Amino acid sequence: MSTTLDDAPVSSEPPAELASTSLGALKDLRRTRKLHRLGNLDWFEAMYRVYLVGGFGGGTVLWISSSIKDQPVSAATAQSVLTHAPAVLGLLAAIAFIAGIRGGAQGGPLALEAADVVHVMLSPVDRLRALLRPAGQRLRSSAFSGALAGAIVGQLAGRRLPGTLVAWAAGGALFGATVGALWVAVALLSHALRVPRWIATVVGLGAVAWQAAAVAWKVPGPFDQFGSLGLWGWRQHPVDLVAVAITIIAAAVGLALLRRTSLDALARRSALVAQLKFAVTMQDLRTVILLRRQLNQEATRRRPYLRLPDDRRGTRSLTASVWRRGWHGLLRFPVSRLVRMAAVAAAMGVTQAMVIRGTSPAFLATAILGFLLGLEVMEPLSQEVDQADRADALPIERGELMVRHLLAPAVALLPFSVVAALAAYLTLGANSTALAPVAILALPTLLGGAAGGVVSIIKDMPDPFSPMNNQAFVPPEMAGFTTTIRIIWPIVVSAATTCTVLLPRSALRNGQSVVGASIRGAIGALLFTALVGYWVKVRDRLHQKIRAFMDEGRAYSSTQRSSAR
Repeated sequence: MSTTLDDAPVSSEPPAELASTSLGALKDLRRTRKLHRLGNLDWFEAMYRVYLVGGFGGGTVLWISSSIKDQPVSAATAQSVLTHAPAVLGLLAAIAFIAGIRGGAQGGPLALEAADVVHVMLSPVDRLRALLRPAGQRLRSSAFSGALAGAIVGQLAGRRLPGTLVAWAAGGALFGATVGALWVAVALLSHALRVPRWIATVVGLGAVAWQAAAVAWKVPGPFDQFGSLGLWGWRQHPVDLVAVAITIIAAAVGLALLRRTSLDALARRSALVAQLKFAVTMQDLRTVILLRRQLNQEATRRRPYLRLPDDRRGTRSLTASVWRRGWHGLLRFPVSRLVRMAAVAAAMGVTQAMVIRGTSPAFLATAILGFLLGLEVMEPLSQEVDQADRADALPIERGELMVRHLLAPAVALLPFSVVAALAAYLTLGANSTALAPVAILALPTLLGGAAGGVVSIIKDMPDPFSPMNNQAFVPPEMAGFTTTIRIIWPIVVSAATTCTVLLPRSALRNGQSVVGASIRGAIGALLFTALVGYWVKVRDRLHQKIRAFMDEGRAYSSTQRSSAR
């Protein structure tokens, strides 16, 4: 009979002397491991890195924010924000809730190193004492990330809404930290209580649907108090602290139930997280996505929802074969991924509508969302890049093959463009004059946003023309700069198409034709997307010509040196 790690006998209360000795040994072990990990890192160098990241990052955010000259909202708009914002922001807390409850049911949110799972968890050390530190670190990092994001968005909101920038940044940080901590707290509770996945999904979707109804029909929602925290830069309601208290209580109960943590889940996640950290270090975004799906236990269907007819006579062209293969890959997406993609498309519609209403920085959020949607929908292209040997064996240029893999995902974006258009239309108040511009820009905006995902996937494709022993000796300063460019460049590509929404906004303010401006923006987005497709087609040829030119220059320089001697 097979057993699991959770079936291993664990004494409920080890002797006091043994427990204190084991706990002291665990502290010494972690202290020594930390010293070995840090190595000879000087404290001054560490502080200098923090100074560079904080000063450069914070200064860049403030500089970009101050360079955007959006006008303060009118009194009527301010009153509308005050009425609807708690429910809308509460929807973010509802999303954190469903992510937490599903993540806990799938084994999260903790992920230890393999040595801790094998040795520490099966030692006489109390499991609560052993897991308290990593759980606290997880809770702290999530709250800090949420606070940082909330502070950035808050100081942007403070430039258009009543209140000071400092107050809005503090209020946004409080909201972000609460939502981030809520996610981890709910995940800890869901995991400790062994909530089945189907129950977690039903409860999470019910909470999101209830909060969405609060947004649409102005009924009280379960997360309105969480959303109201986001307005503390404007006004403060002491009753909103109930949301903070609920989060703290949930986190405390989740930490108290750490003894119920599944060792099987820790063992599975430890191996995946180790690979995930290595992939992040190597900037391998494709591997990061695959590992995240494995952590969430998100498996594709064995059979597609609909199977396209097969070509038994062998008369199908290569394009038709790639088309069929691409659609079969897309039709194997699990329901959870389709729902996530629809939510991202709806969020893109909302952010574009916010740009129309006067919030210019929202188009950057649209670019990031479009980039993420592109990484999801371009799965057929990713699969071809992952299997480079098979692509090289086909009697066709690799660029030509990759372009053909863009056809099925581009068509698959059509229903998601309808979702984005509907979300934008409702955000603009269901105004009849907004219907035509929204319908014109929806699909081109999604295609342009997905173009950034295409660039990210293609740039990680191996270059067959580069020699295996070719190494670039780059100074550390330049290496960091080039790494930053590699990360930001795909998002810049997405932003180049999502910013076309500024054209109809300008036409609306100047009394010009909004439909005509929308058509120009759509044409510009489609032309830029076509340019990205052409780059995919000729990328290998360009690299080959550039490398031949550089080799020719090296040969000429070598000849000149030889003749000079």
